[in-house]
Amino acid sequence: MNAELPGFSKEDINIDIKDNSLVITARKDENHEESKDNYIRRERRYGSFLRSFDLTGIQAEGITAAYNDGILTLNLPKSQPQPLPPTRQIAIQ
Repeated sequence: MNAELPGFSKEDINIDIKDNSLVITARKDENHEESKDNYIRRERRYGSFLRSFDLTGIQAEGITAAYNDGILTLNLPKSQPQPLPPTRQIAIQ
C-alpha cells in the first residue's frame, strides 16, 4: 500500500495500530521569519493528514513501513486463512 505525503518529513508521520485498525497521521507546523532593514516577514504553515484502515485479514505483527521522496510504503502481509470447522450433524432430541 502506498500513501502520498508530500511536504512531510519522516519525523512528522505516525503509524499506530488501534482496535484492529491501522491509523496513519501526519502533522506539520512550519514557521519562517525574515528580518530586513525596515520590516519583518513571518509565514506560518500548518498541515495535517489522517487515514485509518481495517486490519481484518492482515498479520499486524508483520507490518513494515518505509518513507522515501514523499511516498509512504506499507507492507501488509496477509494472515493465514483459518480452516473451516468440519461439517457435523446435530441430533434432534
